[in-house]
Amino acid sequence: MTRLSVHADNRLTRSLPVTGPALVTLLAVLLGHDRRALWRDEYATWYAATLSPADLKHLLSNVDAVFAPFYLFTRAWITLFGDSLTSLRLPSALAMAVTAGLLGALGRRLFSPGTGLVAGMLFAVLPSVSRYGEEARPYAFALATTAGATLLLLRALERPDLVRRWVPYALMVTLIGWSHLVALTVLGVHALAVLATAAPRLVALRNWTVAAFCGGLPVVPLLLLGRGQSRQIGWIETREESIRSFVTAVFGSLTVGLLVLALGVLAIRLGDPRRRLLLAWALLPPALVLAATPVVNLMLSRYLLFTLPAWVLLAAVTLRRGAALGVTAFVAAAKGRFAPVTPRSGRAWAVVAASLAALGALALPGQLDARTLPAGNQADLRTAAQIIKARLEPGDAIAYGGTSHGGPRVFRRGMAFELRDVTAPKDVFVSVPAQAAGTFNAVECTDPVACARGVRRLWLVTSAPDTNLYGWLPATRAELMRTEFTAQFEQRTQGVAVVLLVRSPQPKPQVPAGAEPAAAKVQP
Repeated sequence: MTRLSVHADNRLTRSLPVTGPALVTLLAVLLGHDRRALWRDEYATWYAATLSPADLKHLLSNVDAVFAPFYLFTRAWITLFGDSLTSLRLPSALAMAVTAGLLGALGRRLFSPGTGLVAGMLFAVLPSVSRYGEEARPYAFALATTAGATLLLLRALERPDLVRRWVPYALMVTLIGWSHLVALTVLGVHALAVLATAAPRLVALRNWTVAAFCGGLPVVPLLLLGRGQSRQIGWIETREESIRSFVTAVFGSLTVGLLVLALGVLAIRLGDPRRRLLLAWALLPPALVLAATPVVNLMLSRYLLFTLPAWVLLAAVTLRRGAALGVTAFVAAAKGRFAPVTPRSGRAWAVVAASLAALGALALPGQLDARTLPAGNQADLRTAAQIIKARLEPGDAIAYGGTSHGGPRVFRRGMAFELRDVTAPKDVFVSVPAQAAGTFNAVECTDPVACARGVRRLWLVTSAPDTNLYGWLPATRAELMRTEFTAQFEQRTQGVAVVLLVRSPQPKPQVPAGAEPAAAKVQP
């Protein structure tokens, strides 16, 4: 073999664990990413990112200050690439692809190029990677930044006296905090890695402390503002999630999650500092978040998604080693003698490929769910908007009702997105728009008769039950709709009813609540 071919082979060996998983992950995430409509948190991203700078500042002074960097990034992205569903989700898809490449690089640095390749490919088949890779929220960025910071830390620890190696790490710490504050708990893992390093410990500890401090400084304003807005996460249940629901949420599939966890546990060797690092990455952040629960409850599965790479890397170690040992044992039994098989052998790689294919097959139901099931028990507002568009007339108005699926608060911003490409009907019962109020919630008028004066056709978008279309509406508004409008059309889709109300020539006799006349119903 010539020197040129050896050099090319080495380049391929080094690049394949990074480029291969990145491309496969990007393809896996983008495949069918638009089958599922945006859900309420993604609508919030679009709403915040499309506000004027003054309105966005007003919003962040009241809510979601911790997401300010993400909203500002998304605002710049929309300015360049538009606000289509694909455009909104593409940054998260790219971040997931980057994470897969970084996993390959981490596995290559910690163990071997083959382990890095297996880790990246295993990451690509997980349903949660597709789920959060096709979501316009910052969780994929938290994954990418924590993996990137860990890789930069390992590189810096090789020569802790070189200050220039700590500068990229400090910048990455800032990006971790700007993606999601909970992800900063990974710094506890990094501290343990520094204390366990074989390099000059005091030099490493000093430089790491300075880098982490400098990287954390730009995050301090978010911490202070977020502390003042902690009521915003008061909806998180005080009880801890069960192990079953946590595994399902983090991996996207209970079966696949349990298998990856089992493979990861088999790789644990406390005497190996590389595996101790991964074990700390997997367990320490959840432990820290759980310990902080009496003060602030952040125990939510997607907040801890950034621990996923640790389990994937541990599982990849087991897959690589287990495949080689299994093939060795099989060959020895077949030939009646010991026949060594290295992890690089074609037979070992065949076993690894078959294992990944089996895991991929088990992950298919979760992959399908990630692309079809409405996230967060979300009402299907995309279909609701399509129903309205097909029958929309100039001068139409719109109103919102219900309490489930987020009710008017979510319906209002969701329909604003879904109807952004047409002249949207007037939101007739709003007295102060959400952007003027500096929140995600509009202030509704107290005199519905005056607000609806002159409205001939009114679309009602509500999550009310079949028995009472006007249920969960303010009493005066419900009475107005019952007495002055007639329901001419009704169609229901997932979690939402769309009703066309037309003003009657003469006020109708008052109808008791729960006994509305039937509209012409159309099945979805």
